[in-house]
Amino acid sequence: MLTRKLLFLTLVVAVLSLVLALPAFAMDGHDCAHDAALVSLRDHVAMGNHIDNQGVARSLVAKLDAAQAALDRGQPAVAASLLNAFIQDVQAQSGKHISAEHAGCLINHAGEVISSLS
Repeated sequence: MLTRKLLFLTLVVAVLSLVLALPAFAMDGHDCAHDAALVSLRDHVAMGNHIDNQGVARSLVAKLDAAQAALDRGQPAVAASLLNAFIQDVQAQSGKHISAEHAGCLINHAGEVISSLS
């Protein structure tokens, strides 16, 4: 149990570090900060430690992959729409197949990525 808490805390610190770094990337003229944040978000979902249903995890990863593909095509509005769908799915699974605490982190992280797209 302590190992899980430590892992979760480490992930939270990593996410917060990334979120805090986003404005710095944007100010330095880098336009790819949202890509890094999206990859990080995908990694959190794919790890599956807080998602007890592989079908749910695969569905969420598919949405994030589609959002990344939209960004790669230069369609940030489409990516934002897909991320909003991701958030809705996470909200629906919160406390069911995704721990409520982890769901909150995923939702916040996705919100930061959406904010970085505008």
